[in-house]
Amino acid sequence: MNLRRANKRLALVIGLSLVFLVALFGRAFYIQVVAAEGFKAKATVQEQRSVKLTASRGSILDRNGDQLAVSKPAATVYATPYQVKSADRAAIATQLSAILGLPQEELLTKLSDGGGFVYLARKVDTTLGDKVKALKLAGIGVLSEDKRVYPKGALAPQVLGFVGVDNVGLSGLEKQYNDQLSGKSGEEKVVRDASGNRLATLSDTEPQPGSPLKLTIDDEIQYETEKVLAQAVKDYSAKRACAVVLDPNTGEVLAMANTPAFDTNTFSTAKPEDQRNSAVSDQYEPGSTFKTVVVAAALEAGLVTPQTNFKLGPTIQVYDRVVHEAHENVPAVRNLTVTDILAQSSNVGAVELGLEVTKGPLVDMIKRFGFTQKLGIDFPGEAPGMMLSPDKWSGTTIANVPIGQGISVTPLQMASAYAAIANNGVLVQPHLVLDGKKYWTREVISPAVAAQLREMLTQTVEVGTGKAARITGYQVAGKTGTAQKVKPGGGYATDKFVASFVGMVPSSAPRLVILVVIDEPSTEHLGAEVAAPAFEKIADFSLKRLGIAPSTGK
Repeated sequence: MNLRRANKRLALVIGLSLVFLVALFGRAFYIQVVAAEGFKAKATVQEQRSVKLTASRGSILDRNGDQLAVSKPAATVYATPYQVKSADRAAIATQLSAILGLPQEELLTKLSDGGGFVYLARKVDTTLGDKVKALKLAGIGVLSEDKRVYPKGALAPQVLGFVGVDNVGLSGLEKQYNDQLSGKSGEEKVVRDASGNRLATLSDTEPQPGSPLKLTIDDEIQYETEKVLAQAVKDYSAKRACAVVLDPNTGEVLAMANTPAFDTNTFSTAKPEDQRNSAVSDQYEPGSTFKTVVVAAALEAGLVTPQTNFKLGPTIQVYDRVVHEAHENVPAVRNLTVTDILAQSSNVGAVELGLEVTKGPLVDMIKRFGFTQKLGIDFPGEAPGMMLSPDKWSGTTIANVPIGQGISVTPLQMASAYAAIANNGVLVQPHLVLDGKKYWTREVISPAVAAQLREMLTQTVEVGTGKAARITGYQVAGKTGTAQKVKPGGGYATDKFVASFVGMVPSSAPRLVILVVIDEPSTEHLGAEVAAPAFEKIADFSLKRLGIAPSTGK
């Protein structure tokens, strides 16, 4: 009986042992054969880490090779929280706070999240990174990254734009040419032990640095233009101002300035309205600088010559609209030539010419000058300008448009239109980068009409409203503009103006076209008094900077 019971126990033990061995071999088979790849991949993930190698961003240079934006080495401090002992977190947070200048509480929170990777400080000075490295803290590491730096500070911030923390262009030329500037990131696969120490490098792909970007901008002309604008805003208690300096023969932008300016290194902290490149993105009613367009249409159609005489009163009525001259004490009857109409900036004369030209040819000329479409400048956010569709023009629209009302343009469009006049009637696509590309051109007006307009605009400066734009030794051709601003509810404000001047120099063979637009000047408001003097200062400096010889002996 006892023997039989012992045999049963032995059989049970043997049976259980067999079951255990079968289960053990089954598990081993599952791990080594069935699930081998999965476990292998999991082990690899735990031991290997892919590290992104950021490419160095290409520099932005002015036309003469001066650096406007560069990338410099910086240090990024990070943590692997699970490798930081809970007992050490407070002490480590205190040490890092003293070096990095960050709140101890913020660092302690990051160190306590238990994750595998967290940034503590991005792109700090390399000396701070070296101090952190010297501490040799468990779970704390330092990466090398590039930081975008703008050596000229407040120069052309709205044009250059800025990059985000990951070196991606977010605005301006940094955004427009991000692909060229960024290059291509590399990758490095490393093996680390449980403490995060590097054991081996399995593979790496070297990053390809971004290509440099050479601009058409001349940093000295840009600086002077910004300085002149800032002074004008201060002198006339204006809201803001912008200016464009163009080479009319090539379409190259030598300066594109906006004020208020700010340090480009702190771009993201500037007010959104100050970040805009107004020369490209803002639209305004141009006022009298637009009168040149209706004169061009009349000349091109052969309806008038510069000497054609008009008998004009102090007002002109078109249906229920009565247009007055901007200046007072106008004689009951005047005899003005077309040149006089432009030189004296006659509203009545401009409307008379508009009626002579009629809607169709005037609309065609407006479109040929590029006022109703984007010019395709290499900059994000370009506005197209605005004009009422011709089929919606009322009877009085022909009385508004010739004097620069009821139509909105960008400063770049206005500068480019005058550049076409300066360039014998040929408009060249404006651009900001010297890249060897072939830019489009189109004939807007005939060379003969362009020459007539240059002579008429010279008279505007010599004896007309633009006298304050005259430059010793050079003949200047240009036009003043004073436009009432549209009120939010409709109609025009009587106390808010946009003052402007656009001109070319030397007038016989222009090398420069310069537009100055000053928004809401308070102490004075006429373009002749506010914008023309600013033009003179910018033009005088630019002529000397470029070594353009005087054109007259005066």
